[in-house]
Amino acid sequence: MCPPPPQAGIVKPAALIGALAIGVAAWLVSTSPGTTGATSVNASASGSKAPAGRARRVGPVPVVRQVFRNNCETAALSMILAAAGRPVDQRALQQAVAKSGPLDPIVASDGTWVWGDPDRGFVGRAAGGGTAGGFGVYQGPIRRLAAVHGVALADLSRRPVEDIYARVARGRPVMAWVGLSEGPYRRWSTPAGKTVGVNFGEHTVVLVGMRGTGLLVNDPLVGERVVWSRATFERRWSLLGRRALGL
Repeated sequence: MCPPPPQAGIVKPAALIGALAIGVAAWLVSTSPGTTGATSVNASASGSKAPAGRARRVGPVPVVRQVFRNNCETAALSMILAAAGRPVDQRALQQAVAKSGPLDPIVASDGTWVWGDPDRGFVGRAAGGGTAGGFGVYQGPIRRLAAVHGVALADLSRRPVEDIYARVARGRPVMAWVGLSEGPYRRWSTPAGKTVGVNFGEHTVVLVGMRGTGLLVNDPLVGERVVWSRATFERRWSLLGRRALGL
């Protein structure tokens, strides 16, 4: 559940505001040595495609601000695809991403939920609303969606964090699932009977470079490139199960 964009008219929980302030207090960076190129704040990409190829040069990674409350994952993917020379509008990606479960959780008489599986598809409403506000999607469906557009992403989930840093330092952007807060947490069952436990502080960002001991982060929530300390990233990454995809 990507926290709502600041102008969405939705009041964020205090825990999310405090957690987000750590990163947003950092400065916007237009270009920097060791980054994957210049950026511009942009809500979408053109949708044109570059010629297919196995070896792919990484171009500039644009900063894309998410257009829906909960579509940080597809906004982040649009940045990665643009860097790979396959720009696709985030709205088109959100429409195309696999979906899982009903739009809103089915609530049993004992208060338990039946809802979707973020490992199989997007759960809930991208625009928010409904009885639960929506949630999001994990790396598997996003990786498969990238493949549809001719871009193979490496699953870096639960790899040593040093591998993430080394990849970013080589100019290869990395999508990372992070927790902007420690909860609220919730558990539910999928229609297939799987138990899912989530952190509703879930968010997705793109790591695009290094600055000293810090990380340059394209954050779709605010539509800016900001700087996080390594300690901040590692803590937030651990709150979402250390999920990541690399170009």
